[in-house]
Amino acid sequence: MRTKLLILVIIFFYSCGRKSTNETSNTDSVIKIDLLSEPESTVKVLSDFVENIEYIPLQTTESSLIGPFTLKILNIDNRIYIQNSGLEGEILCFDINGKFLFKISNKGRGPEEYDFVTDFDISSDNKILTILSSSTRKLVAYGISENGFTFQRSITLKEPVPWRVSLVPETDKAFMAIPAWLGTEPTLSLSINAVGDTIHLKPNCYKFNKIQSSQGGSRSIEGLLAYTTGDFVCFKEEFSDTVFYVDAKNSSFRPRIIFDTHGTLFTPKMKGGSEKMKNNSTTYIPKIFETSKYVFYWYYTVIVEQRIVNLYGFLFDKKTNTKYKFDVGEDRKIKLKDDLSGGPDFILEFRENRCSNGRLFSFVEALTLKKYVDSENFKNALVRDPKKKNELKKLADSLEETDNPVLIVVTPKE
Repeated sequence: MRTKLLILVIIFFYSCGRKSTNETSNTDSVIKIDLLSEPESTVKVLSDFVENIEYIPLQTTESSLIGPFTLKILNIDNRIYIQNSGLEGEILCFDINGKFLFKISNKGRGPEEYDFVTDFDISSDNKILTILSSSTRKLVAYGISENGFTFQRSITLKEPVPWRVSLVPETDKAFMAIPAWLGTEPTLSLSINAVGDTIHLKPNCYKFNKIQSSQGGSRSIEGLLAYTTGDFVCFKEEFSDTVFYVDAKNSSFRPRIIFDTHGTLFTPKMKGGSEKMKNNSTTYIPKIFETSKYVFYWYYTVIVEQRIVNLYGFLFDKKTNTKYKFDVGEDRKIKLKDDLSGGPDFILEFRENRCSNGRLFSFVEALTLKKYVDSENFKNALVRDPKKKNELKKLADSLEETDNPVLIVVTPKE
């Protein structure tokens, strides 16, 4: 029985290893970013860092309705996978033109089910879906065919249960990230091999004793940063100023980005309640992702006495070592003018995973798009590509008000 189980686990991880993407990642030198330095300028329009924009209507059927928010989007080859909102744990699959293909909604406690989707990943050959369900301590694998998802196997995980899973490209290894729920976890970052054994871990250097029980739940998840860029899985632990990447050759963790926080970073003692946050100087980094040319990142500052939390968003050009600022609204969203096709503002959300395969994603409701295209703002908009503006007008006119939201895909410059 044990031999059969090991064979299944080996098949599972070999099937899930990502292939190389066209996006390249340079790890020859560590990227250094001064968190508090002044930016070169403020980015307000897409053309400042984007080379292309596409509006993709997502087919509307009873089975493909998109909820009020989405948790994660993956673009693998010519398919789009969307983790839907709600408790059903849905993952919907569309082709690159927006045609609905199939979905999985397998909520339950059975061997082929999961309680909810904590995280998910797709193999680059579009043959395996892996779902991490932390509530049931399971990693579940489904095969992907032309017609849908088919259960393959389920692996029970040990405590402490991970909250993120990322498949290390071109290997049989997976990276797991664990939230600092208790403060005493032996590790927050580890890699496992094809038989499920831990092959490398980073000892938890940020342990703390939790004095105030109300501290930390949602922040533990928010501070858990893991993403894939090009051929590399990258991660940053909650109290660290360094982004590491998984070196596939020797399974080690190596520095990729170092943030100079000038000693302001949120500390384990602050989270545990034994040390107060510094007034107007404590910083906290809730989101980072990368494309081949840019690093996108956000950070908070806190004014304790006035109970004010400020959020800032930045764009760092890795090729020129130049830092730019985004305007973050009171709703904590970044709204960028579409000066390429004249469409509505492109929204950058730091709470949702909307960067995949070197592209950024956003949504616009069908009714909102129709009203906008009929407005004087759109009619009078000066754009870089009039052809795209005409195509957007035709698309909006073809939509019903109750259709699924339109997916907006932007491709940053190389």
